[in-house]
Amino acid sequence: MDIDDEGRWMPTWLALLRTHARLWDQVEAQLRRDHGLTIARYDVMANLEAAGGRLGLSELAAAIVLSPSGLSKLLDRMAAAGLIRREPDPDDARSSFAQITARGRSLVAEARERHHALLQRRFGDVLTDRDLADLARIMRRLDAALSRD
Repeated sequence: MDIDDEGRWMPTWLALLRTHARLWDQVEAQLRRDHGLTIARYDVMANLEAAGGRLGLSELAAAIVLSPSGLSKLLDRMAAAGLIRREPDPDDARSSFAQITARGRSLVAEARERHHALLQRRFGDVLTDRDLADLARIMRRLDAALSRD
């Protein structure tokens, strides 16, 4: 590794980490304070709702930022709280579905407005359309590189 090369990208890497951590902390604090939700619970319910209320566990795992075992434990807790239900796949005994409950739908709908308002203030309002396009392009490039490994 060339030390000079590290100096080219390291400040940007550290800025990305700091910015992500600050934004994540603010979003998590707002969801917890206003709705008693973690980002992970909100993410699961929002994805289920966007998919019509039900997803296979493998589809859900691919849509959220959580390991399969972490997702399984989270779904157990969410089912115990009455936010989702697990249903066996009638076509495959090894598979199952997660389905959002009426209580989960109500909670995610209630949380969405304030959640999106915070994201708008902290992210959307700060960046220009050009910034957003550049950032999306950069994230696609990084994601593609990570997918190759």
